[in-house]
Amino acid sequence: MLQSFYTAFTGLNAEKNWLSVISDNIANVNTVGYKSERAVFEDLLASSLTTYSNGSPINREIGGGVFVGATVKDFSQGTFMNTNNPLDMALDGEGFFMVRSNDGVTYYTRNGEFRLDANGDLINMLGMKVQGWMLDDVGNMSGSIGSINVPMSMQPAKTTYVKMKEPSNLDSRAPVLSAAAFDPSDSTTYNYVNSVTVYDSLGNPHTLDLYFVHTDAATNSWDVHVYADGDTTTQVGSTTLTFDSEGNLTGGSPTTVSVNLTNGATSPMNISLQFDGMRQVASDFIFYAEQDGNSKGDLMAVSVSEDGIIKASYTNGKVKDIARLAIATFKDKEILTRKGSWLYLPNQQTFTPVIMPGGVISKIRSGMLEMSNVDIASEFINLITAQRAYQANARVITTDDQILQETMNIKR
Repeated sequence: MLQSFYTAFTGLNAEKNWLSVISDNIANVNTVGYKSERAVFEDLLASSLTTYSNGSPINREIGGGVFVGATVKDFSQGTFMNTNNPLDMALDGEGFFMVRSNDGVTYYTRNGEFRLDANGDLINMLGMKVQGWMLDDVGNMSGSIGSINVPMSMQPAKTTYVKMKEPSNLDSRAPVLSAAAFDPSDSTTYNYVNSVTVYDSLGNPHTLDLYFVHTDAATNSWDVHVYADGDTTTQVGSTTLTFDSEGNLTGGSPTTVSVNLTNGATSPMNISLQFDGMRQVASDFIFYAEQDGNSKGDLMAVSVSEDGIIKASYTNGKVKDIARLAIATFKDKEILTRKGSWLYLPNQQTFTPVIMPGGVISKIRSGMLEMSNVDIASEFINLITAQRAYQANARVITTDDQILQETMNIKR
């Protein structure tokens, strides 16, 4: 008789724990990156006896009730909320962001609410540093995984080359100007002129003026005269470009131009003018060049691409790839335990994640946050079910009490 009291009592405890799980899910319906939990019930066995009759087993099993043996996380994708903050990020697919605390512990999270601190470190709302790879000057990942830092300024860089890029073009229909000697002050002695800005080691801008003169239509030849900083009295470089019958460059590139600065602020600059990307076809003149120098720039904006590359834009017009986010995943995500504040840790240090760059197993959605995946309708249904189950177990205890009272009344 007393066993049934304890059996019903285990039911009360189990349903109470289930209600705790349900209420936790409902309470976290607006928690960014939250993954709902589900209670797993296990039955208890009070006694088990097996007898045989005519060689056949007869089982007598009396259960001892129930308990919540485990909780299982639902790692399904949550919906995305648009925030328009480029440092708010959501993972579209598998994996976790990696953040590192000041005591050296690496945590895993689906909450991508990040920001830059005063030092340019990318951190989460708890001040933990987001992990990834820093990129070198050509955009390759360098070194091991570490904290991501976005420089607040870009230092000046001296120009070493100027490259002509497609669709740069010299118009093959331009008239040949071989009769008169070239004079930069006389526009009738050249066909086309364009300028490009270059920088010295202090970040001072300087102008290179390139004059193009069509000298021979048969050999598709052009003379190039280079002047600096508006000084048309001193030529700082020259070359001759030749093109084949299909308009491809066949000679004259590259040429090295030594630019003597008029202000004497720095030493002379040696700039390589590279015309490999230029063509000569029957089309308008187009001048499109890139160069590797820049003035000092201050951080203006940060953006994040789908493959987790963090780009910084500076006031000098330069955009630089700074770092790439690291994304971790686990073969068995159930080894992860909640540590509060959106964070997870493996329940054993021997379990190491598979780490890969962003964009490999999941896309990075910048300007968005992944909301909780709690289904309110399902949780309300579970809430009603748990409430009824609790009431039923309480009714069992009431019934047991009535039966026990009747038993006590037998001796009256």
